[in-house]
Amino acid sequence: MSINRTSPLRKMPKVELHRHLDGSIRQETIIDISKRNNLDIDISDIANLKKRSTVTEPMHDLAAVLEAFDTIQKVSCSYEAIKRIAYENVEDAFYDGIKLIELRFSPAFISLQKEIKNDEIIEAVIDGVVEGMVKYDIQVGLITIVSRTLDYEANKQGTLDAISYANKGVHYGSDRLVGFDLADRENTTEPSDFSELVMMSRQAGLGITVHSGEDTDASGVQKTLEVLSPERIGHGVNAWQDKDVVEMLKERDVLLELCPTSNWLTQCVPILADHPLPDFYHAGVKVSINSDDPQLMDIDLTHEYEIAKKLYHFTSEDFKKMNLYALEKSFLPSEIVESVKKEFFL
Repeated sequence: MSINRTSPLRKMPKVELHRHLDGSIRQETIIDISKRNNLDIDISDIANLKKRSTVTEPMHDLAAVLEAFDTIQKVSCSYEAIKRIAYENVEDAFYDGIKLIELRFSPAFISLQKEIKNDEIIEAVIDGVVEGMVKYDIQVGLITIVSRTLDYEANKQGTLDAISYANKGVHYGSDRLVGFDLADRENTTEPSDFSELVMMSRQAGLGITVHSGEDTDASGVQKTLEVLSPERIGHGVNAWQDKDVVEMLKERDVLLELCPTSNWLTQCVPILADHPLPDFYHAGVKVSINSDDPQLMDIDLTHEYEIAKKLYHFTSEDFKKMNLYALEKSFLPSEIVESVKKEFFL
């Protein structure tokens, strides 16, 4: 991949709802944190490190792409490291032309095989994001992830801890925790397996988004809608296979967080030109364009806009409409959303 730093689209105001914090760690940050903490990561060969920690060509499937997270997962090893990663996520988003972004992270995934506790992870993310917002003119929301393939009790505890921070205001900036996401391979579980965690999060006032229709067919999206009733679907690409499911998305006013390059790299779509993003959009489904894991995939959101302009012939008015959809479906408080909308999108 290549990032066009001089693209005119970089200056276009954007909204992003689907970006993973740990899929957005700079290569130089991986190296520096590895050195400082003597991590078990081979950084002697920089080219080989990039090959292990990025995905730039289509993989066999979603599971193969997720393996690339093994290297970068080790880097989120301490409060200081996670705070830095969160801050740099905000900085990178700002220079991508983003005015409002929701970043997502999984306490259960970050803490795997480490001594770090959920409260350290959550506070580090919050503190890094707050520091970023102080320096840059950008609004940030946070979404806590439940990873389907990880231990259920660890996921439950991570969800409870996030809810505690979001509801009790025990830490400055904890009001930025606004959403819940169910992620990881969908074909290994059923939506009902996580009904309890979704219900807890919804009752606590968190917005609900679910990764669905990425490694399952349209029936996976249908089950997700029927069982979990999310406000948004992460990806949802394969919903286009069934027009009844497309109608269900419209009837329920569910937004699809679409990520063209990511969906190509995971082979959810065989070629970028065949991505159903424009089909959903012209059919009246609310959609937003997202980067998913920009550093992992060596892209950014501007790159995705360039693809959408070139391959799907989207205009500035189309981008504005999709950004307004994203603002409408953001989990951040309405006063923040309206402020961003008035300043950049009206």
